[in-house]
Amino acid sequence: MNPHSPTRSFQTQPVPPTSIPAPVAEWSRLHIGTLSPWPLPTDLSGARSWRVSTPQGLVDIRIGRTDVDFRREVHAHRVAVRHLGPSHGPRLIAAEPRLRTLLTTQPRGRPVDDTAALHILPRIHQDAGHLLRVLHDRADGIPDAQAQAVRHTTQLTQRVLRMLSGITTWINPEEVETVRRCAISLLQRAADLPFGFCHGTFGTPCWRWSVQGQTLSLASFGRAQVLPTVADFARTATLWAERPHLGDAFFTGYGRAITNDEQLVLDDAAVLAGVEDLHHAVWLRDSDALSSAGAALRTAIRRRTCDPPQPGSPRPAGPGPQLPDGPPGVPAP
Repeated sequence: MNPHSPTRSFQTQPVPPTSIPAPVAEWSRLHIGTLSPWPLPTDLSGARSWRVSTPQGLVDIRIGRTDVDFRREVHAHRVAVRHLGPSHGPRLIAAEPRLRTLLTTQPRGRPVDDTAALHILPRIHQDAGHLLRVLHDRADGIPDAQAQAVRHTTQLTQRVLRMLSGITTWINPEEVETVRRCAISLLQRAADLPFGFCHGTFGTPCWRWSVQGQTLSLASFGRAQVLPTVADFARTATLWAERPHLGDAFFTGYGRAITNDEQLVLDDAAVLAGVEDLHHAVWLRDSDALSSAGAALRTAIRRRTCDPPQPGSPRPAGPGPQLPDGPPGVPAP
């Protein structure tokens, strides 16, 4: 991977417009009144978002990238996110399938990553573990949750592998092969892994801290769905490896330790998450995010290739099972 790749090599989508489409604005005013919105950065789900300050608090206007994305996010709010409570997560106000638009209230809080040292406080990680467990446990009432977890893992690995063609300037052939092996390894074990209603892009960038209330909240649920729970441990795996006490604090809040099966594929999941984050940074034309995501992916690949397999549980040595074919093309975030 070349961290000094030229800017002209970016493979991107057009920057989303800053103004809200007129039909969306008209529908939103029916629910929250006068609009004075400001645009938000596009998150990993690819949803276009704006924020509005109202007498009732902050409200986000989100337009899903596809009908499937819209339905997934609305379902997540109705089944799982609402159980976090109004101080710890967004609350769904209204949704309009025709416009692929939803309105959500947002707890006030500053991004953990934007505040020096906040992301390395054990208290923050313990609270994050507790909130994630609340979310994960909502899968208990879903009859086919395990089957969904396996199916969604297959879709996730397909999506990540399609992203590789969009980051060839920043990843070399050996690293591409490592990503493919990680996808196969995760798929091989998916049916044996604990599952939950996952955030989907869980990590410090989606943590918000309220100084006034001294509470943590979670944001960005555009990828929330039933998955193996290890998917939500992936983006903090490197930080926990560097600072084990933070991992200890997280799993204290979570209420259980990471299982042996999860530990076996944690590095695989971290590599796949790293590909998603790097592809997103390329799509955004964000040089700072590109540098950070590139470094995180290189670290995850190095950890995966350097860590020896656990006794009795070797990693796949050959090409392994074939990944099902997905739709062609490089996806947007």
